Amino acid sequence: MSTRLINVDRNTPMLLPPDLRDWVEDDDLVHFIVDASLQVSAESASVNHRGCGSAQYPPSMMLALLLYCYSQGIYSSRKIERATYSNVSVRYLTANHHPDHDTIATFRTKNKEFIKQAFVTTVQIAQELGFTKLGVMAIDGTSLRADASKKATKSFGELRRQIEDICADALDEAEVADTAVEQQECRPRPTKIKIEAALEKIKTAHAADKAQRAELTRQVKDSGVGTPPLPTAQEVPEAKLVNLTDVDCHAMWMKEGYSAPGYNAQLAVDTKTLLITAATIADSCVDSHQLLIVAKESQKNCRGAVHTVVADSGYDNNHQIHELEVKHGIHAVVAVQDPHRISTKYKQSRQRQRTRALKLKRIEELGTPRGRELIATRSCSVEPVFGTIKQAMGFRRFLQRGTAAVANEWTLVSAAFNLKRLLQLLAPA
Repeated sequence: MSTRLINVDRNTPMLLPPDLRDWVEDDDLVHFIVDASLQVSAESASVNHRGCGSAQYPPSMMLALLLYCYSQGIYSSRKIERATYSNVSVRYLTANHHPDHDTIATFRTKNKEFIKQAFVTTVQIAQELGFTKLGVMAIDGTSLRADASKKATKSFGELRRQIEDICADALDEAEVADTAVEQQECRPRPTKIKIEAALEKIKTAHAADKAQRAELTRQVKDSGVGTPPLPTAQEVPEAKLVNLTDVDCHAMWMKEGYSAPGYNAQLAVDTKTLLITAATIADSCVDSHQLLIVAKESQKNCRGAVHTVVADSGYDNNHQIHELEVKHGIHAVVAVQDPHRISTKYKQSRQRQRTRALKLKRIEELGTPRGRELIATRSCSVEPVFGTIKQAMGFRRFLQRGTAAVANEWTLVSAAFNLKRLLQLLAPA
């Protein structure tokens, strides 16, 4: 009896079907992303309203292209361009068009507000479908690598001495070449320009930190709760570190057990549906001053539906907890850091007494069944979301540089995650 095998003929030309939907399954994520992208208003999208030049790709199509590729773990603009040729779902999404990598990268850079609106739309879609009724959000942060090398990290003192050496070398070269010093100064070296820009960035950031700490001190004194931050030194410390490749990144301790340039990525996650309701980038490597920022962003995106936030002891900040509950009406359940070290001295200022009373009240609440339940929901809601983003979606390193660009990329990743999660929630049990 002869064996029957399928004839695999690679030489006969094969045309695409008249309808590209014939090549894509009905339950493919691409259909849902295309429909969701059409719900985002394109008023904030960056387009050429003059109509001159070549025809433009529709903003909704470019947005859907980014969201789908990010949901599939494709982040590089060059890889996204290749996917428009090799990936059938992407080819259906673009209707057999092929935007080049420069067009994709430019769209991602210039449309931060449009991408932000797309993320908020995913949250609002979840609300309309009735998936975010509880209003309990778990907040946490994670360390993600920056697009920078650890070797490019230098201290402020080291950079300043390096600038002095470069200037001295330039003077020596001018004397040897018997040319005017002014001619050398009119052609600054690229390395010198880069270092000077980094030094100026450090000084600007130091001045902003001083102003922020002064404002926090004023707020703490006005509220009468919390401990004022330590004052900042008048001059920039010699040991202050900066990365020449990405001056906005910080030295972060990674989960793998090493230190590297990175960003502190923050999320607020609905404990019922595991949908992301806020995605921000912290301005430091610690979480202690991020609770108020992330909670307010979550409440804004959810149109005021947030009534409780849960966080670990890294967010133990009495002033911010007090601000959330008094000014914004959000109840904060935050694990207490070092609960056994609360001062019991008799002579205390009124502010210290109020701070101690607030912390004791929180400890008492954490001991109740409801408090233990809320703290337990944090680890089984926001932690799996970080795991999915890092493991399943493969996002462990930012491809953009600068806080604004990194925040835009983090918003894009969060929107792609929400769309995947929404499709799972809508699937029949």
